[in-house]
Amino acid sequence: MTITAAPDRPAPAERTATLKPVAFHHFGSRGRHYLFDIDRVIAHDSNPEEGALLALARDGGPLSRDGLLERFCQTDAAIAADHAAEMIDSLIERGLLVGPAEPIERAPIADASDYATFMVNVSQRCNLTCPYCYVNKGHFDYSEVPIPKMPMARAETIVDHIHANFPELRIYGYHFYGGEPLLNFKAIRRIVEQAEAKARATGTETDYHITTNGTLLTAEIADFMAEHRFTVYYSIDSDEQTHDELRKYINGNGSYADVERNLRLLVERPGVHLIGSSVVREANSLGEAIEKLAETGASQCKAERVRLTDDDPLALVDDAFGDYLDDIRDLADHYIDYIDRSEKPLDYRLTSKILQLLTHKRRDFFCPAGDRMFGVSSDGELYPCALHVGRPQSVLGDVENGPDPDKVAAFREKFSAAGQEVCRACWNRTLCGGGCSAMVDRFGHEKCDSLRAESEAAIIVYRHFARTNPVQLIALVSPKIAQWAGGELDDADSLTPREPAAELRSYV
Repeated sequence: MTITAAPDRPAPAERTATLKPVAFHHFGSRGRHYLFDIDRVIAHDSNPEEGALLALARDGGPLSRDGLLERFCQTDAAIAADHAAEMIDSLIERGLLVGPAEPIERAPIADASDYATFMVNVSQRCNLTCPYCYVNKGHFDYSEVPIPKMPMARAETIVDHIHANFPELRIYGYHFYGGEPLLNFKAIRRIVEQAEAKARATGTETDYHITTNGTLLTAEIADFMAEHRFTVYYSIDSDEQTHDELRKYINGNGSYADVERNLRLLVERPGVHLIGSSVVREANSLGEAIEKLAETGASQCKAERVRLTDDDPLALVDDAFGDYLDDIRDLADHYIDYIDRSEKPLDYRLTSKILQLLTHKRRDFFCPAGDRMFGVSSDGELYPCALHVGRPQSVLGDVENGPDPDKVAAFREKFSAAGQEVCRACWNRTLCGGGCSAMVDRFGHEKCDSLRAESEAAIIVYRHFARTNPVQLIALVSPKIAQWAGGELDDADSLTPREPAAELRSYV
């Protein structure tokens, strides 16, 4: 049992004052125990007895320091009273049994930023028929079938409208989405041309992203993406048999061979940053998916289950869902292994949470949707992000006139952690921020266990390096800076090559 050295014995008045334990989460993993101070976003190494003491202070009615000691010794006679007193005094010294002197202010709905991403649906059709996809064969959540592609007339003007409605930005990110956006590459090319011209005229910057199934890539398109330093998000599900089982063309043929061949076009071009994604299901475990994505040349990846109803044959339920949660917790080993080598982990889902723990930054919203991120449908409607497209309750305005501030405020409040009753009672609220608004809107919070598993894994990684060398965590943002700080690089000159902007902004 690990016991932190006790401070000087408290004065009699302090020993009889009523304790005010902080909101906390205590858990164990692989023989270690961890204590998370929820509102201050501070993670501690711990032991089972500290968890029991905090729970007793929280649930046992108003207790003083001496009252807690007496009650604890009655419930656990195996712990000597002097050891129990040392643990209580250590918890008091760390602010865990006395609470903050001042009420903790609610985290802002969003931090001010000069960067925003616009997820532009240039195509609302797809050439694949993946059964788990939210696009729903082009219907999305529209009551009627929407227009299949963004008209060129809109592609010609969308950049001007975005600049007019968001003049405060310094960096404009364009993320081409769908459907399959390469079904309308002509519109993509025109929007990029307009964005480049606008950036030159206004002294602003741009960056570009695309989410694609990879089937329509050509050498010409790959050259274009390399020239404009695209971040490319692509999907491939494990091996050929597993992938082709679900990711089929409309004619029923599998797409694996085409995707694998086309990805080589991007791997060969250094200006492209590749981020792979994969759907985890019983035929494609999390570990297998990450391994396969690494083989395809991804610089980063994220493999996760798709949110489906439990009666869907592709849903992870019961033991399969439990195995998935175990795999998420095992990501701690993946992170520790990579960070120990001053390398950025392939999987990036824990990174922002680890950096939150490092900086003690509370999160009250899951992502920048509706504030620094907007979805633009093919007909020009504005949504919080592309995953909301087609939902009438999510329309925030249109690209010509910009978002309605009242609708934006209502959306952000509704899906903030503080705005959701179930989140206010959840220990993960300051690390999670309320969950993906699109998924919560569709499915509710019935499967938040995966988000809690991610946060526990992040705490494990953070504490591992807090015990050894916290500077190594810089590798999550820049491996080169971590190597330099650790003395592995002799000078800072090698830090100057610019990494893709999205690689850094995804953690902010």
